[in-house]
Amino acid sequence: MIETAMVELIDRATAECAEQQRPDLHNRLRQIRTRVLDPAQLVLVVGEPKQGKSELINALVNAAVCDSGEDVTTRVPTLVRHSEHPTAQVIEQEPASGPAALDRFPVPVEQVRERIDQAISNGRPVSRGEVGIPRAVLKDGLVLMDTPGIGATSATLTARTLGVVAEADALLIVSDATQELTHNELSFLKKVTKLCPNVAVVQPKTDITPHWRKVVEVNKRHLAGAGINAKIFPVASTIRMRAMHAKDTTLNTESGFPQLVEYLRGEALGQHDQLTRRLVAQNVADAVDELSETLKAELTGQSPRTAAETLIELETAQRRSEDLRRITGRWQKTLSDGIGELFADIEFDFRERSWAITNQIGDTLEEADPVTVWDDFVEWLDGALATAIEENFTWLDLRREQLRDRVTDEFLREHPSIRPRIEQIPIPDPFGQVTPLKKPSNGVYKRLDQVLTGLRGSYGGVLMFGLITSQIGLPLLNVVSISAGLLLGSRSLNEETDARLRRRQAEAKTTAQRYVEHVVFHVNKEAKDGIRATHRALHQHFTQLTEEAQLEISKEIQSIKRIAERSAVDREDRAREIRRKLEELSLLRRRAGMLTANRITAA
Repeated sequence: MIETAMVELIDRATAECAEQQRPDLHNRLRQIRTRVLDPAQLVLVVGEPKQGKSELINALVNAAVCDSGEDVTTRVPTLVRHSEHPTAQVIEQEPASGPAALDRFPVPVEQVRERIDQAISNGRPVSRGEVGIPRAVLKDGLVLMDTPGIGATSATLTARTLGVVAEADALLIVSDATQELTHNELSFLKKVTKLCPNVAVVQPKTDITPHWRKVVEVNKRHLAGAGINAKIFPVASTIRMRAMHAKDTTLNTESGFPQLVEYLRGEALGQHDQLTRRLVAQNVADAVDELSETLKAELTGQSPRTAAETLIELETAQRRSEDLRRITGRWQKTLSDGIGELFADIEFDFRERSWAITNQIGDTLEEADPVTVWDDFVEWLDGALATAIEENFTWLDLRREQLRDRVTDEFLREHPSIRPRIEQIPIPDPFGQVTPLKKPSNGVYKRLDQVLTGLRGSYGGVLMFGLITSQIGLPLLNVVSISAGLLLGSRSLNEETDARLRRRQAEAKTTAQRYVEHVVFHVNKEAKDGIRATHRALHQHFTQLTEEAQLEISKEIQSIKRIAERSAVDREDRAREIRRKLEELSLLRRRAGMLTANRITAA
């Protein structure tokens, strides 16, 4: 009965949102309606990147269902629910004119993340991953969802997380115990409590943070100061996994997870009806308040105004529109010029660094035998290139941030809060993609070849000096001719040895220079891809802000014109209609408030 009443209440609020053309509020309430009709208890695990969300879920269910690690980033939500046998699915959402259709593809449990990454790389519209495992903590209907990091560079990841918040019965926001809650985390908490009021904070990594108790106390004060009612659970996922593996109760208690599990079972599961009431009441009330504010603003605009006032307002709005167009032209030119400079400067910087390495290669191989120093030379060359790559990409990140700041300043100097975050570009490792350096050939001068070279050189000396000395009566083979043959043979041997060394040096220089050019080719490709991604992200971010501002101004201009064209009688009729609608919304809000008092009136 209560469930039916809540659904009816949501439907009434949804109809009001549709009537006032608020698709954002309409979609949020439709999501909550789906949650009310779903008997499962969905708990979202959210937080900034690298805070230990995936590891927390793994520790809760005692299974590696979510990939975790410093080099792992959750790209789409992953749902973990109870199942009698381990199962996994990748769910894709195909655009359609009617309700969205979900395509489910079974995959091996251990390959969920790999298949998701592969599908995203292939351009598939992946909605989420789902994993089912037989675990007692999930048996009573608890469903956990790992989400993409909030505040990541990609606005898409944050949007995906916020997109599922309205579907949740409860939220666990994860912020590791190494530091207190950040401003971004507190801002996010304020935002999501309007969508889902049932929130708790989990602080993992207490096993590596000696001062975690002090951090927890500071965070309690932060939450109280922000007006956020949320419990804090300090935990250690690593200790929990070790305790579950060893079946050590004492160690499990030390991990802090029993309190968290008790909270999930007691408040998230045991108070399902109450939490659902709070969720519905909060969201319906927020939607009604937003609709009411819009109507009140319109009601204020129904008062008669002079032609001069209308003209001033219209000119002001049009001037703002013109200013916005000028600002748009400036930030687009700044972005375009900055990206062009960035392409040229980054490529030149790495070329200059690689040329310095190439010159050092020439100096080194000019004096040394490549065969004897080859292993040390290769190690030095890879190390020098790796250092150059790291310094080049560090400078690239700095230049990208500077470009972001310049574009932001051109867009709107008085609103620095709109400055988008830029994700650091991973430093590339091209050495696995290039052909390894080949050791120069002709390194061994065989003894027989040395003898033959010496004989060739000595033969001419013996013959020449033998003929000369024969003029004074000496035989062809004498001390002088033999000594000359030995001297010239030794000289020929030395010259051939030097020639072979020069050939090895030339071959090694050519091989090393080609190797460096191959590395430069791959590194420049990675740098250009990163710069293009930055260009797209910044252009998309500021284009969206521009379109939103332009849409707001256009609506304002249309409203001014519409009000100016409306007669006094029309304005009075509209004012009466607005007052009637405000009374209906006020009644709807009172009914939403009654949900938390465990009673609801009939429509």
